[in-house]
Amino acid sequence: MTDQIGVIGAGAWGTTLAVLLADAQRPVSLWTHSPEAAERLAHARTNERYLPGVVFPPNLRM
Repeated sequence: MTDQIGVIGAGAWGTTLAVLLADAQRPVSLWTHSPEAAERLAHARTNERYLPGVVFPPNLRM
């Protein structure tokens, strides 16, 4: 059984950590301050503000 990992904060550090964990095939949820921000990140599959050009792996959820 693989534990779900939650990263709180979708700034530069939180997004980087979540992407690295997801790249390592871990199930990750990235939490942000508002539902609107979470929806924007989920739709774009990237964090253009802090990590432009880095596409979220499929196993990274918002």
